[in-house]
Amino acid sequence: MYYLIPVFLGIVIAILGIIMAIFPRISTRRDRRNDPKAVMKTRLSGFAMIVLGILLAILRFILLFR
Repeated sequence: MYYLIPVFLGIVIAILGIIMAIFPRISTRRDRRNDPKAVMKTRLSGFAMIVLGILLAILRFILLFR
């Protein structure tokens, strides 16, 4: 069971990235929510987290059966 923890961690990172990409204004700090550059940076960070989370989950899953 412990060998699945990195896979679940990758899935959780991807889910957090999805939330950041869909709701960037909510994911941005309160004092910077009105700044369009900060909101766009949060959205781009969300997309990066989605990609990295999926890659982490896939790679760890592949390494389980190696």
